Order: sequence, then C-alpha cells, then structure tokens
Amino acid sequence: MATDTPPDTRPFIDTALVRRLVDTQFPQWSGLPLRPFGPAGSDHVIHRLGNGLSVRLPRHAGARGQARKEFAWLPRLAPHLPLAVPAPRGGGRTRPRLPVAVGGVALDGR
Repeated sequence: MATDTPPDTRPFIDTALVRRLVDTQFPQWSGLPLRPFGPAGSDHVIHRLGNGLSVRLPRHAGARGQARKEFAWLPRLAPHLPLAVPAPRGGGRTRPRLPVAVGGVALDGR
C-alpha cells in the first residue's frame, strides 16, 4: 500500500540566507564566521556565529513567536536558576523579499 508523503512546505534556509540576514540586520556581527549547527530541527534552523553566538530561524509559522517569549522570559528566569541561561542579544525582523520570518535570535551560550 503506497502512502503519499505531503510536500515539505517549510522555507529553504541555507547559510547564504542566514549570512544575508545577519549582515543586513546585525552589521556589528557581519564579520563573524558562520556555520550550520547540526541538522535542522522541526522548528528551527540554527547556525553558529563566531565562537559565542547562535542564530535561530523559524521553519514554520508556529515557531515564529518563540523568540519573543525567550526575550521576555529568559532574563526573568535566569537569576532563579542554578545554571547559566543563554541571554538574548538581538532579534531580527521579517523582510518582505525573504522567504522566512526572522524570529531568529542570537544567543550567548554554548
């Protein structure tokens, strides 16, 4: 019995796209090396930026609001936790000509 697999409708996010987004929206980090981090997850594509930052881009509409929640809650929760919590460093915006909403955040952390 053959099963039809639905097409993958998530946007194509590659290193070149992430580089353009970083360079245009975060010029202070435009000279840092950029490389993919592991395989993409179901919600986000992650790239390492330099030695201490990560850039996350949502892969579907349901993941777009996660960055806003992290910006609001991580600084509040961090002082109450017994471990280091990544600190949000910047949030991007949707660009009409780009195929993704940039909810990506750059996070300090390992």
